[in-house]
Amino acid sequence: MLQYLSSVVPPQPARITHYRQTSIILPTRFTSFRPAPINRSIISIIVMKRSASSEASSPFKRRRRSSTTSLKEVSTPSHAAREYGPQWNDWPAPAPAMEEARGFIRDIVENKRSVLIVPDKDADGLSAGTLLYRTLIHMKHPPSLISVHHLTKGNNIHSDYERNLMDSSGAEKVVVLDQGSRPGRSLVPPLQDQKGKRVLIVDHHMSDEWPEGSQVLTACRSSPIATAALLTYLLLRDLHVKVHEEEAWRAVVGVIGDLGTTVPKWGIAPWPSELGAVFKRLGSKAFSEAVSGVNAPRRTAEYNVPKAWDIMLNARSPSDLASNAFLKLCKLDVADETTKWARTPPRFSKDGRVAVCTVHTGFQIHPVIATRWSGTLGRKSSKLLMVMCANTGFHTDGRVSFSCRIASNLRSLPEGQQPNLIALLNEYADGIPGFKERVGGDYARGHKEATGGIIPKAEYDLLLEEMGVPQPGSTIKSETGVSVSSPSPKKLKVIDPKQAGGGLDKFFKVKPKVE
Repeated sequence: MLQYLSSVVPPQPARITHYRQTSIILPTRFTSFRPAPINRSIISIIVMKRSASSEASSPFKRRRRSSTTSLKEVSTPSHAAREYGPQWNDWPAPAPAMEEARGFIRDIVENKRSVLIVPDKDADGLSAGTLLYRTLIHMKHPPSLISVHHLTKGNNIHSDYERNLMDSSGAEKVVVLDQGSRPGRSLVPPLQDQKGKRVLIVDHHMSDEWPEGSQVLTACRSSPIATAALLTYLLLRDLHVKVHEEEAWRAVVGVIGDLGTTVPKWGIAPWPSELGAVFKRLGSKAFSEAVSGVNAPRRTAEYNVPKAWDIMLNARSPSDLASNAFLKLCKLDVADETTKWARTPPRFSKDGRVAVCTVHTGFQIHPVIATRWSGTLGRKSSKLLMVMCANTGFHTDGRVSFSCRIASNLRSLPEGQQPNLIALLNEYADGIPGFKERVGGDYARGHKEATGGIIPKAEYDLLLEEMGVPQPGSTIKSETGVSVSSPSPKKLKVIDPKQAGGGLDKFFKVKPKVE
């Protein structure tokens, strides 16, 4: 019940006193010395949530009403729901998982726990990782308690070598960002007497299976699928005001790194309009050059991902990345190597559904070449579903890395009509006895529209044989009776250099939420 106020109280500025569900604006002054009821015509009842910042700003401390529910247990609408309506409350990921992941981050800060950040090597992964690092710093977490681990060239997060390195860090908490997933034992074992999960996985790659003992935040089932950086940004956005004031551009870099500039429809549900304002203010050119720059080091033979991380962590805008001399030199090296292998002729499978080109280089340019060829060949073949580029020189231990992209003429089809490249690869694998058991989880991982793998050279040869892909110079009969063979480089049109390579641009479509 509201108390009467007397004019014996000195005049004070109008202020808002916050209660759990309502806020009452008190008048500036009162003119009578005797107690009188508050004039209701100058009182506005504003329904709002109680926040820590508003509580701190009030000069009076009010006794809290008893409640059995903690404020931290109250679920708040997602950023997309606040902007576009409650139907988007589970975007970019289910709301309960978002709340649990925020609790994981708050626990790190509140209890001053040591944390190991393990980001992926590309623009999306590095953006997500630096977003987390900068957020922890904004929340006053000691830098001495934050460490970063970058995977070594050719390894993935599930290898024994990387597991041992992560565990040897001794970090109480481990946050893995944009690394993909598959089932298996825990990435790192729990610490003795540890309460709660030690590992948080933040990801967007298609998967229904995860390592044991991990807390998972995934965007893979919330269409349109957000990138890891966008998911991370919306996870951390409201933990500190400086996240959206100073770090929002990092989320845009990550989105463009995976989706390009045309897929995200900023300001149209569910894409955050505030990021659209950041994109417009800083410019498309700066972001595009920032993405190509920060992606370049991991594509070189030297694989200097830690250097790219340091540059991005210390950057304050995409222009800092676009103008960085080291990143520019890496881009030139990658461009030269790509040009060198651009004329590698593709060979077609017996059923005509797959085109395969094989390169041999220490540079990670096979995703770039697969993306480019998917555009050139997609306009010329009605049967083609997938373009694969394999690199037999990226690893020094005899393994082959390959990247697959959907043919360009199929990108505009509705989701249900687009080919599932993961399923297509598994279809061929099922025809090879024991193949899946031998290659393990490093085969056909990623997205339905853009997938790949890392397998031994002997298994790669068996896969090509199952596909009916001829060796260079050989000729086989297709299902239609037409002879197909490896075309001559002199007769084959060079891939279109105007098609941007590397990212997943145009491989995803914005799909409206169906009620």
